[in-house]
Amino acid sequence: MKPSIWTDAFVELQPEEALEGLAEAGWRYVELADKHWRDIDGRESAERDFKALRRLAERLNVRILQMHGPMFNICEDKNLRENVELAKRAIRWAGLLGVEWVVFHPGTLPFGEDESEIEEVRRRNVEGFRELCAEAEKHGVGIAVENTSDGNVPGRRAFGSTPTELAWLINELGYERVGVCWDTGHANLQRLDQYRSIKFLGRLLVATHIADNDGSGDQHLLPYEGNVKWDDVLRALREIGYKGLFNLEVGGAVHKIPLPIRKAKIRYAFELLDYMLGNRKG
Repeated sequence: MKPSIWTDAFVELQPEEALEGLAEAGWRYVELADKHWRDIDGRESAERDFKALRRLAERLNVRILQMHGPMFNICEDKNLRENVELAKRAIRWAGLLGVEWVVFHPGTLPFGEDESEIEEVRRRNVEGFRELCAEAEKHGVGIAVENTSDGNVPGRRAFGSTPTELAWLINELGYERVGVCWDTGHANLQRLDQYRSIKFLGRLLVATHIADNDGSGDQHLLPYEGNVKWDDVLRALREIGYKGLFNLEVGGAVHKIPLPIRKAKIRYAFELLDYMLGNRKG
């Protein structure tokens, strides 16, 4: 597994500055945050600047192997076509950057146990993700569907909050380069047994979002700052032979810290993952 962090750790900075700051702190693998690729996408020189960002990463000895796509509800969105086109553009930029996996959330609608309601959610996800997967094939990148959570709201169900739903969607899509991004924070909110969930997904697991919380909300804390059972997570990942990014998504742990001090915590985060993944002993 490769220790990684999202560029949103330096959310105030431009993507180029964020990449430089992470490289200075020791990071060699990153996920390009939704906010940061949007920063470049909004420039008149977007294509040129994405190519320049890749060259910068190469000079810094950093690889941008994951990217978070735009967050929208593929089942229910007033601007659905606009957001789908934005997602396709993100996939194109990912191809220019050499990204391996672009992460998207599954779509959902309010539904209960009525089979016709559930089937409608399934249908819209399959249709929407097939369109994104076809675009991804053109640019040589993969699609990773992230597990969600119901948000601890009684009577509310969110599609994609269980490993069985994710596996069903991936198998239904039938594309070679589509898999699951496992979010440990969402799984903790969902009260899932993460060892059993990760083992169930097995080869379908291609990316991770690593964060902790205390079960009351999606707090995006560093490991061991909440109550996620990290021994179970790590044991399961090792047993399935996962070799992708162990990627921190920890805005709650760092965003409120002033930039000069935040750099120290981001260096600590690198040392923490280095230890968790067995690169250091002690």
